[in-house]
Formats: sequence, structure tokens, C-alpha cells
Amino acid sequence: MNKKENYSTKFQIGNRTYFLNSKETKDGDQYLKITESKRVGENEFERREIIVLEEGLKKFSEKMNEIVEQMQGKSYSILDKRKVHSNAYKPWNEEDDNQLEILYCEGKSVKELAGIFERNKGAISSRIKKLELKEKYE
Repeated sequence: MNKKENYSTKFQIGNRTYFLNSKETKDGDQYLKITESKRVGENEFERREIIVLEEGLKKFSEKMNEIVEQMQGKSYSILDKRKVHSNAYKPWNEEDDNQLEILYCEGKSVKELAGIFERNKGAISSRIKKLELKEKYE
């Protein structure tokens, strides 16, 4: 089977390295390959792999988020939050920060900004604080 790699990333935690690879078969079917590599000798590694087929990626992601949230003690699901606020828990980018600053200067309320950015009011208040917009403009 001829496999094409679309995207790859890796990270290390302790003595283990994790590889996440988006791959494609010669027939064009995509899948996720998760590999854990652990050094067990001078030049020896133990490797474990999990393959998640394309049709299972969404469910896999949902369940992964669910278990991580449970382990961290959250009583809600990010997916549930995104049903109400589509950008909940997504990272802010420079363009969002610039737009937030402009709209804040125009006098938009936190509630209005929450609607515009599709985030909850707490996220907007936190970002205003992080960017020190009150200190800059009040």
C-alpha cells in the first residue's frame, strides 16, 4: 500500500515521543496514525501505533476531548459549549485581537463582543484583561 503523508507533528513528554501523522492510502482514503516511541536501550525503541480511519476521526476526537475533560475535572464538554458559542476554547489570533481592540474602542459592550466573536462573556472579559485594553483606553 503506497501511503502519502499529509501532515505530521511530534511532541515529547518525559522519555516518550508521540507522533501524529495524517496519511492517505493510494486509493485516497485518509487516516490518522498515532505512534508512541519509548527508548529502551542505547539504540532501541519500543513503538506502539494506533490507526484511526477517516470515518472514525470525528467520533475519536469527541471521545478524546470527553475523557480529557473528565480527567481534568470539567463538568462540561467543549463540544457542548461550541453548540452555543462556536469559537469557545479556540485560540485567539492576531486578527481577532486587533478586531477586539477596535470594537472595544468603539464602545461595544462585553455582551455585544461575545456575540460578534461567538465566545462567552467570560472569554471576552479575559481577553480584554490580557490585552490590557481597559488600561490603554480608559
